Amino acid sequence: MSWPRWAHYWFPVVALTFSLTACGTQAAQVEPPTPTPLPPDPALERPTYTVTRGAIERALEVTARATPIDLERLAFRIDGRVEKVFFKRGDTVKAGEVLAELQQTETLDDLRRAQDDLIQAKRDLEDARKAQGKAIRERELDVKQAQEGLARLLPGGESDVLRDAQDKLEEAQREARTAQNDLSWAKTGAEDALVAKAEAVQDAQKAYSKAAWDVDWVAKYGTHPTERVPSPNNPDVLIPRKLTDEEKEQFKEALVQAERALRSAERSLEDGQRALDKAREDEVVGNNKSNEKVAEAQKAIDKLLQGKDSKEIADARRAVETANLALEEAKTKTLNAETRAVENAQRTLDRAQRKVDDARIAAPRDGTITAITLEEGATVAAFEPVAEVADATKVEFAATLNGEQMRQLVEGQVAELRLLTRPDVAIPVVIRRMPAPYGSGGSGVVQDRDQTTRFEIPDFQGQEIKAGATLGKIRIVLERKPSALLLPPEAIRTFEGRKFVIVRDGERERRVTIRVGITTEQQIEILEGLKAGDLVVGP
Repeated sequence: MSWPRWAHYWFPVVALTFSLTACGTQAAQVEPPTPTPLPPDPALERPTYTVTRGAIERALEVTARATPIDLERLAFRIDGRVEKVFFKRGDTVKAGEVLAELQQTETLDDLRRAQDDLIQAKRDLEDARKAQGKAIRERELDVKQAQEGLARLLPGGESDVLRDAQDKLEEAQREARTAQNDLSWAKTGAEDALVAKAEAVQDAQKAYSKAAWDVDWVAKYGTHPTERVPSPNNPDVLIPRKLTDEEKEQFKEALVQAERALRSAERSLEDGQRALDKAREDEVVGNNKSNEKVAEAQKAIDKLLQGKDSKEIADARRAVETANLALEEAKTKTLNAETRAVENAQRTLDRAQRKVDDARIAAPRDGTITAITLEEGATVAAFEPVAEVADATKVEFAATLNGEQMRQLVEGQVAELRLLTRPDVAIPVVIRRMPAPYGSGGSGVVQDRDQTTRFEIPDFQGQEIKAGATLGKIRIVLERKPSALLLPPEAIRTFEGRKFVIVRDGERERRVTIRVGITTEQQIEILEGLKAGDLVVGP
């Protein structure tokens, strides 16, 4: 048998007490001592907890108030003093009805003047329309005359353009044939002349070659190239005739003259070639010009046959178009100044009306005035909300949450609403909108006045909910596990940031480090270190 740790300290104390008591009895002989009771077993006093398995969920609970969905806050657009208030809180209004207006005597006078100016401008416009008829009739006459001029040029008219074009084509064809013949004869003459000059060059070339050969012969043998005389030794034998120096010079001069004749013939041949080239070019250019004239005349006819206009007809058509444009201008230009006057008067009236409207607040839609803070004679600031209009039949719940709470939520998340007046009825709701940057309520760049999270009510569960007067508790489940190991918070101990428990195993107790998950005020999820059924000793 093992004794508790306290017993090792308790037994000596008890023995000492018994000893002292005995001594006292022998010495003083007083009344019998009263036994001192043993302290209770500490293990029996400490609470124990059993690890169980069950569902646990972490939820967020917030207070929300019923509010209209289509709430509109209204404000004047200028500073001023309230002149009149036409409605009070709770009144039903129609879209466009003026709820209140500021003092604006001068602005109303400007509006009346603008209305009068617009009426006068419209009268002037009407007078201009009556005076427009004469100008229109004159332009119509111009159109008629231009159309008659065009008709004269069209086929069958007095100045039929197609007939004139055909005459021009025949004339161009005749001129082309004549020019072609003349140029062909000129080219043929140049060709014949070139042939003759080429033959002259050949003849000059032969003469030059003979003269050169003769000069070479004379220089080499000193005799006549062709003439023969009887030999002094044998008269029956003919030998080349010896030349005198004068005769030799004559052969040289003959060579010079042959060369000059050859060069002259070559130059004449070049001139003949240029003359032939020029004749050929003239033939091509002349034929091209003649053909172009024929082609242009033919094109003019083709255009007319295809319905395309000649220059005369195009000019006549432009004259008709110009007359028509003048007619259209006569119908509109006369009224431009008057029309602009009406438009300017209308813009002036619109500006005056906007100034009047800036000093008024009007219902943006049919609904109920849910709030209005105006008194006649009070001073108000521009763009400061002073009234609210909403459809009170369409409500939802709004709650103000902090950033940490909204970071755990998403739009579309399902929640549960319980009215403070009917906590027994669970009404399903859905997060419809959260403010930026947590949801779609605004861009986050411009601060939105409404920073509440809105909850849509798909089913009212038969409950009557009034905007502004109904409060409720909304419970949003953030995390849930259907089967988790659970312990109450008081069973868990913490030391230097680490969590642990004392597990009793029979008569022994041991320390076990644990890891926890979902934590609520009533239960804590055990992720590691324990199993279902373990007995944990409390502190």
